[in-house]
Amino acid sequence: MALNPIFLGRLIAIGGNEDKADELIVLKRVVQEIGKTDYKVGVITTASEDPEQRGKDYHSVFTTLGATRIDIFNIRERVEANNRKSAKIIADLDLIFFTGGDQLRLTTILGGTRIFDAIRKCLENGALIAGTSAGAAVFSDTMIYEGKSEDGLFKGSVLSTSGFGFVNNIIFDTHFMARGRIGRLIQIVASNPTCIGVGIGEDSGVILKGDGIAEVVGTGQVIIVDGCSILSSNIMNIKPGEPIAVENVRIHSLVDGYGYNFKKRRFLKPSSKSMQE
Repeated sequence: MALNPIFLGRLIAIGGNEDKADELIVLKRVVQEIGKTDYKVGVITTASEDPEQRGKDYHSVFTTLGATRIDIFNIRERVEANNRKSAKIIADLDLIFFTGGDQLRLTTILGGTRIFDAIRKCLENGALIAGTSAGAAVFSDTMIYEGKSEDGLFKGSVLSTSGFGFVNNIIFDTHFMARGRIGRLIQIVASNPTCIGVGIGEDSGVILKGDGIAEVVGTGQVIIVDGCSILSSNIMNIKPGEPIAVENVRIHSLVDGYGYNFKKRRFLKPSSKSMQE
């Protein structure tokens, strides 16, 4: 029997390139999910190559969306990630937001630090954590960090490592439709059918709740790749660089308002009251 994914708390994974200037559909929903109007937000720009600009971008967005306090954490070194004052500020936040960039920066700089411990405790205590692009890819216990889209179904072309582990048995991929990443997500799931692959399109997000229900928001698509029904594959018997064969992968395409029940591995329509089941 396949293992059910486990969510440590309330999460929103965004596929990248979300609208930050016009309708703000995804980011407005992020704020709505906080559940209060007088909210405090911390923006962590560690993944970005241009953290100061990303910080300014999201400071502007969350100001527009009514945040009562906005702290920007441009953490570039592990010594900064062990700062007690910063960890104390994070412990009092209602929303923690990870910007995009390189997810390896997040794991190598923040992993095992006071800042990371404070973030995890916030999640466990009910705060909302959202991330876009690399900031979403890092949520899972197994994290994709490299792999060319065109080589996705050739053995060994997709590299993964440990992520933050905010969810177990789910693997996120982002910019999914724009960069044609279906092959690399199939490879990861074929290698470990226990996991469910979630490919998130740009300007789209997946709202993950503790009951195992996910809801899609935004203008794009979210692709679910489920390996629990795989009957066979050649991945154990081929050499690195050779093409992969896999039988009976289940794939679902979700758009705004649709959902997925990770416990029952069930596609949910907007009108279905099974959104709450």
